[in-house]
Amino acid sequence: MGYTNVKVFADGFPAWMKAPGSYAAVSVEYVAKQLDTNAAIIVDSRPKKPKYDKGHIPGAVSIPDSKFAKMTAQLPASKDALLIFYCGGVT
Repeated sequence: MGYTNVKVFADGFPAWMKAPGSYAAVSVEYVAKQLDTNAAIIVDSRPKKPKYDKGHIPGAVSIPDSKFAKMTAQLPASKDALLIFYCGGVT
């Protein structure tokens, strides 16, 4: 499929889901609540051009997945900060 930078959670998905703060997906309502209370940083991991530029969740930070390692300075230093990532899904 062309992926070149794949990371693996060593203990697998079941252990990931048991880890505190780990979610496979969150609801639109949950995201809206976090936005309303400024409790989260929303990260749009789609390519900036054209997808982010054509439309994104207001306030979302653009950190394309292909450039994530180079752009981590845009994320908060605190490991306790709630980050919500979204992308275009599997296409």
